[in-house]
Amino acid sequence: MLIHLAKWRIIAAGIIGNVIEYYDFALIGFLAVIMGQLFFPSNDPFLSLLGSFGAFAAGMVMRPIGAIFFGHIGDKVGRRHALIGSLVMMALPTFLIGFLPTYAQIGIMAPIMLVLLRMIQGFSVGGEYASSIVYLVEESPKGHSNLYGSFVSLGAKLGMAIGAGFCGILLGYLGEDSMTQWGWRIPFWSSMVLALVGVYLRRHLTDNYEAPKTKEMPIVKIIKHHRREFWLFLAIASAIWILYYTLFVYMPVWLQTYGGLDKAASSYINTYSIILGVIFIPIMAIVADRFGSLRLMRLSAIATAISIIPIFMLMSIQNIYATLMAVSIMTILLCTFQAPVFAATVNAISNHNYRASFTAVILGSAAGIVGGSTPALMTAMTKISGEPLSPAFLIALFAIVGWWALTRISSSRTK
Repeated sequence: MLIHLAKWRIIAAGIIGNVIEYYDFALIGFLAVIMGQLFFPSNDPFLSLLGSFGAFAAGMVMRPIGAIFFGHIGDKVGRRHALIGSLVMMALPTFLIGFLPTYAQIGIMAPIMLVLLRMIQGFSVGGEYASSIVYLVEESPKGHSNLYGSFVSLGAKLGMAIGAGFCGILLGYLGEDSMTQWGWRIPFWSSMVLALVGVYLRRHLTDNYEAPKTKEMPIVKIIKHHRREFWLFLAIASAIWILYYTLFVYMPVWLQTYGGLDKAASSYINTYSIILGVIFIPIMAIVADRFGSLRLMRLSAIATAISIIPIFMLMSIQNIYATLMAVSIMTILLCTFQAPVFAATVNAISNHNYRASFTAVILGSAAGIVGGSTPALMTAMTKISGEPLSPAFLIALFAIVGWWALTRISSSRTK
């Protein structure tokens, strides 16, 4: 019984930071239009929305820097120190966003302060995500590394479900006018509840990691000896995260603009896709533990490349049932692609003294630079090209590159 309880404490402590992190991302996606109007006002709604997603991207670009910093702490000091430090630094900016004055109140300083808080948050998130992944995979029972690694994504989707669901309830209860005037602040303030739960779970955290005695910087050793693995896994992770942020952050806006749905319907579908992800992530992780991470990711990559354009075409006919079917397929494809990547990345190199830095920089760069810029990039592409299917073409291209990288990794391991 005590062993069973200890396992659940490990899982809860590992995923709570990701719950908080993606709770905030859900707020950014759900409130993108409102935040754009309040902090980036313009006569052109496109420019306001682009400004809102630009603030999101600014924070995400900081993830690789935070990944290097906290990855170094995780490798040189210990996983526990990285987990606690990143959690505190991540939670505070989310809470403070709820107190920001708007552009109408203080002018240009409002978006500047928003971007600064997002950058601080992004810095800490870069360490939080990878630190929790490495911790869970290293603490996992034998033969269950994919399942334990996938709990990070499960926590992320739980956070998104909480954030999107909470915003949807507030919007229905307060109405759009009150939500725009002051109700948007409530979800940011409420993040402190999750933060306090996180501090409680991690205050007595223990791990089996032994820090090295040498003064060598892990990131330098990775660049010297593991360049090939780094670039291949970065290509794979980038393919996954461009699909991830399209589905969970940009999709509500696309459905309102090109899918013929109103804000309420698109938010319900967004929440549905997140809940579906919560169900399928552990299922696909169990499949990966049984049949192999690389094999499952290769299958998902090629399936995504083939089917993503028909999926977008199905959503563009502006039928709610067709959209539900398309979103369901896209979500399951994403779960199949994403569930095995965590353990695969951690186990890509055998030296455990480099793993936190290796995992942090790869996933921080993919999620931060590629994923973080995805909503703004997709918004600009569809506006400039006038082609609603343009996001699908980009996702397909990245999926092909990811499949190629997976094939190279698999071929090198069979030699």
